[in-house]
This record gives sequence, C-alpha cells and structure tokens, in this order.
Amino acid sequence: MKEKERKKRPRRRGKQPEPQEEKDPNQKEYSVFSNMAYIMKGAFRFQRPLIGFMLFYVLTSVVGTYLPTFALSAVMDRVVKKVEPETLVRTILMFFGVWLASEGVRTLCNANMWWRMIDARVQFMMLRIRKVLYLDYEYIESAKVMEACQKAMRATGGNMNGVEGLMHSFLQIMEVIASSVTAILIVCRLSPWIALMLLALDVLNYFNMDYTKKRDKQTWDELAPYWRKTWYMQQTMSNFVYGKDIRLFSMKRWLLGKYAGLHRFIHKRIIESKNRWFFCSAFNSVLTLVQEAAIYAYLIWRVLKTGLPISDVMLYFGAVSTLFGVLNQIFNNLTDMKTRSKEVNDFRTFLEYPEREVMAIPDGQSGGKTAKEFGGLGKEIPSLRGQEHYEFTFENVSFRYPESERYALKNLNLTLAPGERLAVVGLNGAGKSTFIKLLCGLYMPTEGRILINGVDIRCYDKREYYELFAPVFQNVELFAFPMDENVSMKVAEETDTALAEQHLRAAGLGEKIDSLPKGVRTDLLKIISEDGVELSGGESQKLALARALYKNAPIVVLDEPTSALDALAEYRMYQNFDSMIGKKTAVYISHRLSSTRFCDHVAMFADGELKEYGTHESLLEAGGAYREMFDVQAQYYSEGGAECEQG
Repeated sequence: MKEKERKKRPRRRGKQPEPQEEKDPNQKEYSVFSNMAYIMKGAFRFQRPLIGFMLFYVLTSVVGTYLPTFALSAVMDRVVKKVEPETLVRTILMFFGVWLASEGVRTLCNANMWWRMIDARVQFMMLRIRKVLYLDYEYIESAKVMEACQKAMRATGGNMNGVEGLMHSFLQIMEVIASSVTAILIVCRLSPWIALMLLALDVLNYFNMDYTKKRDKQTWDELAPYWRKTWYMQQTMSNFVYGKDIRLFSMKRWLLGKYAGLHRFIHKRIIESKNRWFFCSAFNSVLTLVQEAAIYAYLIWRVLKTGLPISDVMLYFGAVSTLFGVLNQIFNNLTDMKTRSKEVNDFRTFLEYPEREVMAIPDGQSGGKTAKEFGGLGKEIPSLRGQEHYEFTFENVSFRYPESERYALKNLNLTLAPGERLAVVGLNGAGKSTFIKLLCGLYMPTEGRILINGVDIRCYDKREYYELFAPVFQNVELFAFPMDENVSMKVAEETDTALAEQHLRAAGLGEKIDSLPKGVRTDLLKIISEDGVELSGGESQKLALARALYKNAPIVVLDEPTSALDALAEYRMYQNFDSMIGKKTAVYISHRLSSTRFCDHVAMFADGELKEYGTHESLLEAGGAYREMFDVQAQYYSEGGAECEQG
C-alpha cells in the first residue's frame, strides 16, 4: 500500500540538487607545514638572502612593537620617583635611539623582502609556464588539466595568493609568535587567567574564520572553469579573426548574452562570499569588544583594590593591547595559511602531472615490464638520431579519446616504409587527423602498439622522436615574431635567415617578401609590433610549408594544409612540394584526392577504420569507395574545373 502511495505522489518541481563534481584523482593534499617547507625551500633557492632579511625583520619588529610600552612604563616610573631631569632625558633619548635604529633596520629589511618575494613568485610562475610547455599533448586537451592549470595560475597570480601569500604568512606567523610570547609573559605576571581567557576567545574566533575561508575556497574552486570560460569569451569577442563571422551572422547579442550569463553566475557566488565575510567580521568585532571590556575592568579593579603602580598599569595596558592584536593575527594568519596552502596544493598538483622523457606506456599494457623490455630489447635502446632509415608499423592500433566511449580509430594495421609517399584520404571525421597524431607521438594507442624500426615508440626519448617529423597542420599557428623566426621556430641568434628566405620563396611567398620593407625580418601579427603584417589563409599555409622544409626532418607530414587553395592549385602545390623534399618519407592527408596520383600507396579511412589500402591504380580498379570519391572530384583537376570550383 505504501509503495502505491509513493508512486502516486507527484514529483517535486523544485530545483534538484546539483550532482557532486567527481574529485580529481590527481589532486594532491599536503599539510600546511609541507607546503610551507616547499615554498620556503624554493624561495631560498631562488632568493637566498630572503631568509636572513626575514629573521632581521622579525627581530626588529618585536623590538619596535614593545619598545614604546617599556619606554612609557620606565619614564612613568622615573617621574613617580621624581628622578633628576637629566636622568629622565637620558632614558628618553636611549629608548628613542634604540627605536630609531630598529625602525631603520626594519624598513631596510622590508624593502628588500618585498622585491625578493616578488622575484621568487615569478620564478615559481616560470615553473608553471614551463610545465604547460612540457606537458604531454594529451593533457593539454583535457578540461580537468586545464582547470588545474587555472588554479595553479591563481596560486601565482598575486602578492597575497598561494605561493607569495604563503611567504608573507610565514613572515607574519614568525612575527606574531615572537610578539605573542613576549606579551603572554607580561600578561601572565598580571594574571594567568586573563591570558587563558584571551586565548580561548581567540580560538573561538579562529574556528569562525577557518569555516569562512574554507567556504570561500570552495567558491573560488567552483568558479575556476567559469573564469576560463569568460577568458575565452573575452578573447573571442575581441579577436579580429572572428570579427567577420560575428558581424555577418549577427552574433553580437548571442555572444553578449553568453558572456552576461557567465558573469551573473560569478557575481552571485561573489556576493555569497562577501555576505559570509560580513557576518564573520561582525562576530569577530563582538569577541574583541568582550575581550577589551574584561581586561580594562580587571585593570581598574587592581588599581582600586591592590594599588597597582601606575607604571605597571601602563606596561600591562600596552602589553594587553598588543596581545589583543597578536592573538587575532595568529589565528587569522593560521586560517590564511590554510587557505594559501590549499592554493599551493593546486600549484603542486599541476606541477606533478607526469612529464616523461620516454613515451608513455598505458596502464595494464606493459605487463609489468620496463620501457626497454616492453620494446622487445634487453639492452640499452639506441638513440633515434643518426639512424639511416625509419620504418613505422601500426599493429592492431586502436585509439579512444579520454572520457569517450567511441573509438576514433579501430584496429589499424599499416606499414610506412622509409622514403615512401603515403596519401591518407577520407571524409571529415574519418580518423585521418587521429592517425597523424598517433604517428607523431602526440597520442599513445589505447590498444595495440606502434613500432619504429621494430621497437615500440614508447621506449624512445619523446624529444628525439618529435625531431623526426616536419608537420604542416590544417590550422596554421603564426607567432608574433619576425617571419624568418616563424619559419625556423627558433630565436634570432639560432635562425639562418637566408635559408628561411630560400624556403619561403620556394613555397611561393617571394612576391610577398619583396613587398615588405623589412623582408623576412618583418614582424607578423599586430599583437606585439604595430607594424606587424597579417598573412592571408593561403599565405599562412605557404609559410607552414616553408617551416617544414626548414626543419629538414626525415618524415614530412601534411595534414590538409592547403584547404585554403582551390583543387587545381592544391594539386600543383603538392607536386612542387613533393619534388622539394627529395627522398624523405612523406604523408599527405586530405579529403580531396590531389595527392594520390604521385604517392606510392593510398590509405582510405572511413568511420575510424582503414577501409581501403593500395596504389592509386589498384584502388581505381577495385571500384570501391575510393573510385567513387575520385570520380566525383576528377572534374576539379582541370583548368575549367578549378574555375568552376572558384566560382
């Protein structure tokens, strides 16, 4: 009966609880002391004098804090005892001299500490940037890893954030501990119970602050992907590359709506954070009022009942006033340290993502073997540099993108011989680009293995492996540097400008170079240089071809780099480029068939599988999907057909 009643009950239409976000298994959790030691060790490595300046600063800070209190108490004691004026003046001058010296040293230490802390933070920032550059490509395409990068960026993003914030916390905690120990010793002479009461109230305030900061950290962690989205929206709306589409497709209201929606969510979370801090501050103010009222009442009682000397009253009054501040600072600093420590956790988590010198061996596929044993060799694997020939073999290779159930490539068996020309064709989404990323070592197979000269590629140094390839991808990325450096992909001192110009002219950019006042030394893009030159899509692809020629690697890969050209121009470009690379191994990828006639073999992909493989002639004779695709496109590989396509 109850079961039937439950079925009849209408479902609530209220807001359903949001699903809990799955915790990142790579997230590290270090203790505050571990993170403090990590940061200070790094700070000492980057700025060795920093620790010494910190110690001197703490010492002079304690002197500067309590010297006025002791000075006032000593002066009042001498006034009450009616000492001679000369003695009183000497006392005042002595305290003033000590105070002036300590303040001078503290100011000097403070000035040195600040810029040294900033420099140390910049060095930590460089570690994060280096990590981004050296991360395996598969991590760069992961949203979770990019969110971890965003959190690590926040840890180095300001003076009081994460890394540098923990340095400041370390300094402050040393300062307040030294000050509080001194104050407690003075207050205990007055009454140990008063010291315990102050400590108890500040412990209560600590838990209040700790709870607030924990909730605040959760809020900012939740906002990490939203900051990334707003950054993307800002870049998209302000980048002129998207300007034509935005205007012609009337995307302005759509983009502004998305951007406003993101900011509404962020604003709501920030308001919640500010409200929490308001109530936290109000509670802290009430506790401070109770503390001060209790202390002042006790001091007045001692003066009236026990005749406490006025000089002692001044000493205790100053010590208690200082203790109010330092106890609050201790617990506030502890909560600050915990918050900043969590940010350092994020920083260390990102830095500890795997960064392998050899190609990655997926879990469960190595059978417990080492990289060398996995490759089938019992001895030291030779370097890839200097080998005469490179033969690639795909053995039952399948690949599935992370968090995807669908295979992008399935059970591929293929051999690429030294000096061979291989045309890889197929419609968009057939698996061609996935094949290239696997060949270039950007991805590792989900199943199966790729061999180079009979050895699994996962055994080799990935930097040596990358040197084998001169790729030209469909999306050509230009850098805001001179044209010749965009070809060499090296700094000016390591760039052969003459060779870069030679390859640029060979790729068809001779007229463009002659039109530029600085020739190949002309800056590209207008991001850094106001005189930067913008290249058209076709010109960018020609520069990418020159880039591949300049690298002079043994394997050339063209992943649809001529999509901005018409069919006939693409065919001629492939022929010219093929003659320039000589006896190098070449892989030509295209959904058009302009490269197939002069290639040794053709591999046709469809739905992530190798559907047909053979020579151009044999596949035409087979009369399959390749023959059908070729017949459809054949009209474009003539002068008239090219004009029709352009029209």
